[in-house]
Amino acid sequence: MATESPRESTAWMLALDDRLRAAVGERELIHLIEAPTLLEVPLSPYYCRQAILWNNLLLPAMDLAAWLHKQPKANNNWKLAGIVAYQPAPNVALGYGALLLAAIPKRTQVTDTLACSLPECPNGWRELAISCFRQAEEAIPILDLPHLFTGGLLTR
Repeated sequence: MATESPRESTAWMLALDDRLRAAVGERELIHLIEAPTLLEVPLSPYYCRQAILWNNLLLPAMDLAAWLHKQPKANNNWKLAGIVAYQPAPNVALGYGALLLAAIPKRTQVTDTLACSLPECPNGWRELAISCFRQAEEAIPILDLPHLFTGGLLTR
């Protein structure tokens, strides 16, 4: 009987700040904007207080590190914004959003054998991620983009 080789997928590892890392699928990260111009959105949550104009769309710009640390970043000088695409539900048009990033994403290969538990610290990864894999000694959560960008974090 032949054994199946582990299924391999490509992911983008994202630096949410100088310590926190997360990942999205290869086809979910579709564009990077260096030194993005962010527009303030009054009365919005501290982790999504800005928006970005991209391809004539006004997109929410999520600071997931702020959400995880439960406080906004001291300064708003972001190096990068990653534009992501997600499908909110089957047979529904793609949605788009922006993730604020501290560094250029890195491409990596992931197999099912790398699956691991979500990190316990900071608290909150269960609300952001659908899965997790191990890269070196670090657990890298895989973000649930439809949940993030369709109001899933507002119920916290």
